[in-house]
Amino acid sequence: MKKLFIGLLVLALLLGAGLYYLVSNLDSIVQRSIETAGTDTLGTNVRVEAVAIDLSAGSATLSGFSIANPEGFSNQDMIRFDELSVTLDLGSLRSDVIRITSIRSVNPYVLYELQGTRSNIDAVRARFAAQEPAPETEPGTQPVIGIDAITIDGIQGSLQSDLLSTPINVNLGNVSLPAAQGTPPELARQLAGPLLNQLARNAAAAFTAIPASQLRDSAGQAVEELQQQLDQAEETARRAADQLLNQFGL
Repeated sequence: MKKLFIGLLVLALLLGAGLYYLVSNLDSIVQRSIETAGTDTLGTNVRVEAVAIDLSAGSATLSGFSIANPEGFSNQDMIRFDELSVTLDLGSLRSDVIRITSIRSVNPYVLYELQGTRSNIDAVRARFAAQEPAPETEPGTQPVIGIDAITIDGIQGSLQSDLLSTPINVNLGNVSLPAAQGTPPELARQLAGPLLNQLARNAAAAFTAIPASQLRDSAGQAVEELQQQLDQAEETARRAADQLLNQFGL
């Protein structure tokens, strides 16, 4: 009986130590998960400077979230948020699906960079579209997260191209992302498509609105091709939305 009691005590201590390690390292675990899932999905470096999770308040803050420019473009961030504040449904922490009810962004920024008529966003979209669907994971191996529909307001941007004498700062408007649910890799794929499509559409529209006096002489044909890209982005976004609705049986 004494040996059984000692064995149970040791087991309890080990489980307690493991739980303490998990809770005390939760911020870094989530940070690595976001960076790994984002980088694998987009094919360019995704970085988060810091994650601060407060389970008792049902909140999490991501500081310094950035997506690097793809290979072949300048050494700058393509997308950057100073901060992303996430609100959790505390009741869902005990369920099979952890629900995120809101995401607030601080200083969203996008660089739209053109190499000829090909943009940095197009380069990531092309790689993303060519990927095979993420393999299904065994139940319980990764957390399932549900995110309500969100809107990113007031995106500031910069247009950079060899067609422009200097970069131009513009307002890229808003982006609306549909509700999504899945493991971190699945969420990365579900949200990246609509995000990139809408950003490409907004940025291409901003570029085509630039007065002709600010464009170099060779820009005429490029502007026409950008308008075609805008039309293609709208069609791609519509197909992605239809696929997402079909996936959830809506």
